[in-house]
Amino acid sequence: MQVSDQHTQQLLMTATLKNGQLEFYTSDQYDEYMIPPNQTIAEQHQLACKVGIPKPYKEGETVNICPCCKQQIEKTQIDFQRDEMAFSFLGSGYPLYFNFIKCCLMIVGVLFLTSGQYQLVSNLTSNDCEDLVVQVQHRYKEVQKEDSWSEQVHNYCLNDWIARSSLANKRFQSILTELPHYFNFSSVIFILIIIFFFRKSQLIIDNDCDIKENTPSDYTLIVKDIPKDCKQQQLKEFFENKFNVEVMEVDYIFFANTLKELEQQLEVIVKQQKIALENNDNDQLINLNEQKKLKQNQITTEALRIQQDFELFSGTAFLSLKYEDHKQAILKSSNYRTQQVISNIFFGCIIQEAKSLEINNQFIKVDQAPEPGDVIWDNIVHNDNRRFWVRLLGFTFSQIVIALFLITLLELAKIQAQDASNVPATLVDVQTDQGIVQVSLPSQQKSKNMGSIIAALLTTFINSFVVGRLSNFLVGFESYETYSLYTVSLASKLSLMLFVNSAIIAFLASTIYTRNLFGPGGLIYTETYFFITNAIIPPLVTFIDPNRITKSLKLWWIKKFNKAVTQKELNELNEHTEHMIELKYADIMKTLFITFFYTPLTPAGYITSFIGLALYYVAEKYVICYRMSVKHTPSVQLSILMTEMMEYLPIIYAAGYLIFNYQITGSTSYWAIASILVSFLSSVLPMQYFVESCFKQEEQDETTSYNEAKVNFSTTYSLQNPVNKYNKQEQIIQGQLKSKSQSQL
Repeated sequence: MQVSDQHTQQLLMTATLKNGQLEFYTSDQYDEYMIPPNQTIAEQHQLACKVGIPKPYKEGETVNICPCCKQQIEKTQIDFQRDEMAFSFLGSGYPLYFNFIKCCLMIVGVLFLTSGQYQLVSNLTSNDCEDLVVQVQHRYKEVQKEDSWSEQVHNYCLNDWIARSSLANKRFQSILTELPHYFNFSSVIFILIIIFFFRKSQLIIDNDCDIKENTPSDYTLIVKDIPKDCKQQQLKEFFENKFNVEVMEVDYIFFANTLKELEQQLEVIVKQQKIALENNDNDQLINLNEQKKLKQNQITTEALRIQQDFELFSGTAFLSLKYEDHKQAILKSSNYRTQQVISNIFFGCIIQEAKSLEINNQFIKVDQAPEPGDVIWDNIVHNDNRRFWVRLLGFTFSQIVIALFLITLLELAKIQAQDASNVPATLVDVQTDQGIVQVSLPSQQKSKNMGSIIAALLTTFINSFVVGRLSNFLVGFESYETYSLYTVSLASKLSLMLFVNSAIIAFLASTIYTRNLFGPGGLIYTETYFFITNAIIPPLVTFIDPNRITKSLKLWWIKKFNKAVTQKELNELNEHTEHMIELKYADIMKTLFITFFYTPLTPAGYITSFIGLALYYVAEKYVICYRMSVKHTPSVQLSILMTEMMEYLPIIYAAGYLIFNYQITGSTSYWAIASILVSFLSSVLPMQYFVESCFKQEEQDETTSYNEAKVNFSTTYSLQNPVNKYNKQEQIIQGQLKSKSQSQL
């Protein structure tokens, strides 16, 4: 797309490939706080943020670049019909994500074929829910043992498709309830085998993406605990002399609190500008314009001062080497100084120890650097000791909030379950060989089922909108230094929270408070309607994208009433919604957990969950191709963590089968216990290590030098460093944009 407006063309950043090197031009006229904003620039920013392969550079050709996000404006859109490797230019995170959904579909499908279809057919062809009199005659001897019939009255089966497809419809037929024991054990074995080979496919995809892509982290180390009196040149010489390598760039990270304070003051001035503009106060506008220019100059001066004040140096730096094997040689020659801190799934990825070196009688830590776009710059300035205690405090606080949140939901579920039990009743006389039994029959069954539908809708709404935002806030408090660590912690916590919220709370309410598993308004109705709504609502919400609608309404409001906004605000309103992959992973795991726990009770959930996951895959791929922006790409660690959580699926499935089979039929299964033991053993063994040992991928270091590879970098550490934001010369020199060969298209 060519920019027709000459003034807009001057505001855009450009890059030209000359003699194999990119030369950049950026204009000082671009101002993200410009009022009124340039609409064309905002539209160009939307194109730049869209997911797509950047245009390949040709010798002497000039390419337009968005001055806001430093990305190419012209991109090749990803075809929806291409496989997951088409997203390899984003790193391995998204190919692994789509492959993960495919694996989930395979697991649900295999589980249905090995045991689910028999359970569903045998349930539907039985008749224990056919007639109330038959049910009372079957249960009369057990009823006699009860103090009253009140605990049994609501556990009779309605003659509808939900009850007939559930385990309750064959609860008196011991032959039909014993045969699935063997099918379930074989299903667990099949699932474990699928997960094992899925780990292999993870390794292959990650390795293929690494071979296809050249990134700054291939050449870079992160160095921590550097003494404040150690300047960049000293650090460079230390590594070059000690390891006989060539250091290409050293990027120091500084505390920038004063810079943030000045930026906040600038935001206040800009807000006053907007008010003055809407009030047509020209004198005030002139005064505020002068104040804004002074504040912007002050910010630029402060950014330069921070880079010279080593008292503000955080002790962390990125060290880029000429060749990748130089980086590997340094990592191999360094030693561990202390014991590694153990992390766990509940606490998240806490401080993982790096290797250490000694400089000026002081130890420094060295480790593989994360990608520039993966760094959370506000958190990486803190040292590991402070980060540990902040994370511990955040973890403690999050557990308290989660406990209060879940207690509240449990109380609401209790009230709802008790309400489902208080049904207007009539008296019916049933003749048995033991005499006449008076049975209370609920007369308003449909209203109770409607209550279950409403409960399912509310649970889905809370899971989709409330729990995610709450978890996001809590994990954000734990101060992770990269988005990968952040997403790993968030996805694991959120998955467990959603499972407890959607499955465990409903189970406790129905088994402890009302003892109503399959009666009117009982557990089978709540979970069946949940399966249906969960299969429809998440894909629908993904496709519709409420954030997209909200932004459109805001843009309409601004245009309709001529509201004053800055260029930055208009850019943000025009850009596509950011894809939050960690929330999507958690949503998928929640679906799997609930499916595996409840399908022994209601096997129709296999079908609805499979359809829901298939729709989710289509919706996710479509919106990422055409409607989403991807600002942070996760590492392979996120996919590995989600696979580790998949190891719990066989345990949950076997436990659900054991619990519901005992509660409804009164029998236990040694095969189900064996399934739990086998699944537990698999979950505690280092399966990832076994897979990596059995299917070792050949490591291939980059043979091109750092300078040669820079033209292929989507960004650099220097460009992402917030202190360099106001250094125009730094942006011109360091800003590198990704170019792709025609073969990648």
